[in-house]
Amino acid sequence: VTRINLNEFHACTSLTSVTIGNSVTSIGVGAFWDCTSLTSVTIPDSVTRIEHSAFTGCTSLRTLTYTGTMAEWKAIEKESGWDSDCVITKVKCSDGNVSA
Repeated sequence: VTRINLNEFHACTSLTSVTIGNSVTSIGVGAFWDCTSLTSVTIPDSVTRIEHSAFTGCTSLRTLTYTGTMAEWKAIEKESGWDSDCVITKVKCSDGNVSA
């Protein structure tokens, strides 16, 4: 699997934690949209793109964990609104934290 597809886990309210596999390079539109119980997500450094609304409405998700560096996180192509209506305040990277 190299991509989490459009609305793959949309409104999966029982989902609380996700660790994305190292082969994934793209998180698609609305992939985790309205996963309101999601509190923990780990994104591998293989991800190069996060599309619109990927985490929209994840109202319990405050922190993401990213296995790469702060510079690598900043280099990921993030479409506008990837985290709309979300409360992500920081991303924990291998070398420190950055604002979402």
